[in-house]
Amino acid sequence: LGTLYGNVFSQTTICRFEALQLSFKNMCKLKPLLNKWLEEADSSSGSPTSIDKIAAQGRKRKKRTSIEVSVKGALESHFLKCPKPSAQEITSLADSLQLEKEVVRVWFCNRRQKEKRMTPPGGTLPGAEDVYGASRDTPPHHGVQTPVQ
Repeated sequence: LGTLYGNVFSQTTICRFEALQLSFKNMCKLKPLLNKWLEEADSSSGSPTSIDKIAAQGRKRKKRTSIEVSVKGALESHFLKCPKPSAQEITSLADSLQLEKEVVRVWFCNRRQKEKRMTPPGGTLPGAEDVYGASRDTPPHHGVQTPVQ
């Protein structure tokens, strides 16, 4: 709508227009523009319109990259050594594995996120002991005897 008529209308503005929650002055300003847009939308059913052309120009999403098992292994071993490689390391790794830099960069980002999900909060495994010697499942005051003075 904004691209067609030179005005950008937010979703909020359109919703307020539909709900009659705008000032009289704003409603009078918007009504002719929205009428024009509606008429064009109605008359163009079936034929490609400027709206369709604008939609086609939108950012196309890149196809999902599939990474071979051997390449995944190389990325994984590099991740274990260095989970946050520099831009230079990413470029070098991408060249050696014959991948795009962006694919390698995104792989490392995704792998770090996976690591975060797999590591429980606090960084210790369930059942590990805390500083008091009690297991994590036991509150600190259980199993620890403090001398009464």
